[in-house]
Formats: sequence, structure tokens, C-alpha cells
Amino acid sequence: MGMPPTPPRPLRALPQLLPAQAGPRVLTLLSLPRSNSPVPTLQEDTDSDGEEPQLYFTEPQQLLDVFRELEEQNLSLIQNRQEMEETLEELSHTLKHTQIRMDREVNQLKEWVTTMMMSITKEEDTAAELELKARVFHFGEYRGDQQDKLLQSLNRKVLDVYRHCVSTQQEANLGTVQMLTVIEHQLDELLENLERVPQVKIEQVERAKEKERRIRLREEKLQMQKILQEERLQRARARAQAEIKKNRGRTLVRRSKPPAHKIKQESEHMLMDKEKEELLFFFT
Repeated sequence: MGMPPTPPRPLRALPQLLPAQAGPRVLTLLSLPRSNSPVPTLQEDTDSDGEEPQLYFTEPQQLLDVFRELEEQNLSLIQNRQEMEETLEELSHTLKHTQIRMDREVNQLKEWVTTMMMSITKEEDTAAELELKARVFHFGEYRGDQQDKLLQSLNRKVLDVYRHCVSTQQEANLGTVQMLTVIEHQLDELLENLERVPQVKIEQVERAKEKERRIRLREEKLQMQKILQEERLQRARARAQAEIKKNRGRTLVRRSKPPAHKIKQESEHMLMDKEKEELLFFFT
């Protein structure tokens, strides 16, 4: 007689999972409807050798760990997606601001180019005028003494500008051209420093200078009115202190013009009557 078959082992019941412990996928799996098909027994699954098949999950905690790991991966992917959306939004915002800034800089550069072209045109006109004057000097249109006077006057003006803008004391052995070169370098440095100054400060200085100019003009106007009033007072005082001259004798009167003779103008009707009388007198 053979050995009696071993009875199948009863499956251990899974512990009841709380909704707080299980993830969304676990709740979805647990909420699926149960089928009425009979659960296959171990006896049907056993092979011909009678060995019991091994289960993939030996404990319920392993299944929970797998679901928890999947849930963590899902949350990690969602978080990565949100971070990528934030990064994309920041890049779009940065690109927009960069585009606006570049457009503003391009417009500013265009304005600078226009200003430089106008300055170049003005300098070319000045150079042409100076070239014409140089040719006139070269051909002897001006005399030598006039040229010397013009050069001396130019030297005095350049020296005055040099003392006011660069240095109060003239350096030794500096000619007119050298002083002009120093003044030009000083002007370039001032223009470069002016470009670095904020626009707000420039506007404040301009408003202050405009206010000073108005105050100065008002003071000059008041001073001029005061001078005019003093002159009027002096003239009135001089008239009051002057000796009164009394006219003696008969007052001289200008001779009247003789009356003009009026020429009588006969009407056309009278002329016609006179012609008729002459015709009757001579031809009758």
C-alpha cells in the first residue's frame, strides 16, 4: 500500500491593511471585485514529484514594501516633473527679460550710432571749412600781419581755456597745439566719466544748474531795472536842477503855404454842347 497523500497546508490570511498604511495602488487592488472562481489548491499545483511550489511573497510586509517603493518612485517622478516645470518657467522668464534688455540695448546702440553719424558729419563739415581756410591762407589771401594777429588771438583764447579747464599755471614749453591736445584728452576723460554717472544724478545736476541760471537771470534783470531807474532819476534830477530859460519876444510861427488853385473840370455834357455851337457857327 502506498503512502497516503499529505493534506494541503492552509494559507495564512493576510493582515488587514489600514488605508493610511497602504498606498493608492494598494487601495486600488484591494477595491477590485473578487471573483467567485474557486481558489486552486496546492494539491492541484503540485507536480508529479509531490513538491510544494514556493510563493514569491512569503510575508505580507514584502508586498507592502513593493507598493511603498513604487509609490515613492511615483512621488519622485512627480517631484522631478514639478521641478522641471519650475526650471522651464524660470528659463522662460529669464529669456523674456533678456530679450527685453537686448532690445533696449539695441535701440540705445542705434541712437548712439545716429548721434555718432551726426557728429562725424559735423566734424567733416568743420574739417572742410578748416581746409578751405588753410587753402586761403596758403594762396596769400591774408597778409602776414593779419595772420600773426589771428594766431596771437587764437593762442590767447586757447591759453584762457587751458587755465580754466586744466591747470591755472601754464607748463613750460607748451605751444598752442600741445595745449589743444591736453584740452582734448581732458574733454574725452570728462565724457567717459559722464557716461558712468547714473541718469538720475545727471538730471538732478541739470535741474540745479537750470535753477541757478534762472536765479542769475532774475538778478541780472533786477540789476538792469535798478540801473535804468537810477538813470531816469539822474535825468529827472538834472532837468530839475537845470536853469529855466524864458522865451522873450514874439513866438516864431512857420509861414503857411499858399492856397492851391482849383481847376474846374467841365462835364462831358458841357463839352458836347460847346462843340455843337462851334459847328453851327462855322458851317452855317
